[in-house]
Amino acid sequence: FIPMRIAIDARKLRDFGIGTYIRNVLIGLARLDRTTEYVVLCRPDDMNVGDVLGPNFRVVAESAPPYSLAEQVRIPFALARERVDLVHEPHYVLPPAIRCRSVVTIHDCIHLMFPQYLPNRLALVYARAAMWSATRKANRILTVSEASKRDILRFFDVPPEKVSVI
Repeated sequence: FIPMRIAIDARKLRDFGIGTYIRNVLIGLARLDRTTEYVVLCRPDDMNVGDVLGPNFRVVAESAPPYSLAEQVRIPFALARERVDLVHEPHYVLPPAIRCRSVVTIHDCIHLMFPQYLPNRLALVYARAAMWSATRKANRILTVSEASKRDILRFFDVPPEKVSVI
């Protein structure tokens, strides 16, 4: 029996909403699963997160900033180096160069529904392109409500069965 190796991108661990989601996913997995190998990608100053998880969790430093060109290159490279079978991106950015199976969480489409609150036009272009790419690339899309699922289906042409409400 060869255990599956799953990576979780935890670089946004300290963020408010998404950070809370990531922390709860990690804690829940640590309680439920002692056999799967987990690779937790996190910022260098968050390396101690592994102290509270378990022996099947290995923390790997990754300093590529979110929403950057660096993450588009370095995340796929890190996943290949770590030989992961599956990656969970807990936010809507899923670099297209990732070669393993993938799950992405799209919490909502707020950036697309209310672009006037984004810092600039480039942020809207990036959000739209990243979400579009993630919906195409991911093997499964997780979202947090039926309303968010409807929005994802409205903005992106994906089969409804690809989107799971959790």
